[in-house]
Amino acid sequence: MKSQERDLNSQKGTFIAIALCVALYLAWNQYLQKKYPNFGQPTKTVATETSSAPKSDQSVTTSTTVESKAPAPAAEVPAQVLPTAMPASDLVFETDDVTFTFTQELGSLSSAKLKDYRLNNKKDDQTQVELFARPAAIQAYANQAPTRTGSLPFNGQKTEDGIKFSRTDGPWLIDQVWTLPKSGYAGKLTVTYTNTSSEPKPLVSTLLAEFGESTEQSKSSFLAPGQPEEKPRFLTQTDGSDEFTYLEDFCKDQSMNVSFKDKKLDFFGFDTHYFAFAMVPKDKSSYRTSFSGRGSQTTPLCEILTAATADFGMIAPNANATINYDVWFGPKDVELLTAFNPHLKTTLGLGWLDMIAHPLLLAIKGLYKFTGNYGIAIILLTVLLKVLFFPLTKQAAHSAARMKKLTPEMNKIKERFKSDQQRTQMELMKFMSTHKINPMKGCLPILPTIPVFFALFRVLSASIDLRHAPFYGWITDLSVKDPFFITPLILTGLMYVQQKLTPMTGMDPTQEKIMTFMPIIFGVMMITLPSGLVLYMLANTIMSIAQQQYLNRKFANI
Repeated sequence: MKSQERDLNSQKGTFIAIALCVALYLAWNQYLQKKYPNFGQPTKTVATETSSAPKSDQSVTTSTTVESKAPAPAAEVPAQVLPTAMPASDLVFETDDVTFTFTQELGSLSSAKLKDYRLNNKKDDQTQVELFARPAAIQAYANQAPTRTGSLPFNGQKTEDGIKFSRTDGPWLIDQVWTLPKSGYAGKLTVTYTNTSSEPKPLVSTLLAEFGESTEQSKSSFLAPGQPEEKPRFLTQTDGSDEFTYLEDFCKDQSMNVSFKDKKLDFFGFDTHYFAFAMVPKDKSSYRTSFSGRGSQTTPLCEILTAATADFGMIAPNANATINYDVWFGPKDVELLTAFNPHLKTTLGLGWLDMIAHPLLLAIKGLYKFTGNYGIAIILLTVLLKVLFFPLTKQAAHSAARMKKLTPEMNKIKERFKSDQQRTQMELMKFMSTHKINPMKGCLPILPTIPVFFALFRVLSASIDLRHAPFYGWITDLSVKDPFFITPLILTGLMYVQQKLTPMTGMDPTQEKIMTFMPIIFGVMMITLPSGLVLYMLANTIMSIAQQQYLNRKFANI
């Protein structure tokens, strides 16, 4: 009996132990289900959908739902794998005029080397001009854009005439397609946003463009104002109104910004005096540029960030919205810029003198085609201008000759009424009116040359055609000063000779002494001006001396 009772108690203990184990198992399993919703589910189906399912609304929606509920399970990790890195050779594009290099991390250009332009005017230095001091980060975002650009998981793919970078931003598939020219410097950037969700989504697109340029490139100074200013500038134009700001000003004043809303953005970008990178949006957009950051002590870069935004409203499922930009990466050649986009011609800095400077530049380029030398072209242009203005010079010389002949009688009038200055002036005016002479006619040949001089100064300082253009001998670059100051010294001497040959009637001794110092003053001014401009002044002075000699003989016995 006792043995049976022990067996019965033993069986009861066994059942109780089994029951406790089952209860513990169920409780533990319930706990795991609550904490890990996908615990115990098969991973085979999920892995199949991740690896083989195409990009569709359903797959994107499912992925979004999983992320919102809980951390992705181990089986979904392959969907988050970073894009495959493109071979370095696929990121380099050789065209007739430019070598383009892209960066997959930024989805943008990292280098643009201009094959036909050298950095220095030295025979032993064949370094090509590089447009970017640092990679240009140009990235598209949907709805919420960061305050800085950075590396992003771009997929890269070569196209027939460029490269495409793609990535996802929430429910949006963003494609940035760069189209490169086979020759020339005009390309395109097309940004397409595709709504991959199953419901309409609002879209405010933002294109961030972050540029960095060195602030130590300037060749100009207070003591050498004639040197080209190669300081990088930030360029922007809205509704035809320019706002060009030196990048170093953004670095000095970090609160500085340029902002436009509800205006037509003509273009934005940067230039380094002779070369420019500019983006021309095809659609109306708001715009803001501000200080972005500084380079290190070893790399003195000033960085600014541009944000161009456009509101597209609601975008239907599987529908897309597109933004197009024309892009210029090359020299600031007036003819090329005008053909690409007339607004970009303003980057030459010709200002209100454009109506004079532009024809002068075209004339120099036209004469160069016949002479093959820009210095000879400048001399020929000077001769043509002197011939054009010769009637005014002749009229002024005739007036000066008559004034010289009548000077003794005018001096008698001054002596007669020397105690009454007002009466003296009245009698002199009456005398000149009777004899039909006008002292202001002596200024006529000078007046047209003043705007021409300043227009030529702008042309010779800004035109890339004269960059590294040689003349003869020691003048190897017409866009910079004479390295040995020979032409300014010759000009000073010739201007002194011209002054002695030009009649100075109606001047008192003090004025004549002041005028004798004018050649020296002009000579000092010419020391730092572009040698091409000094060459123009030299040719102009020689022509003036020849014309003055001829007119002095012609009106000697008037």
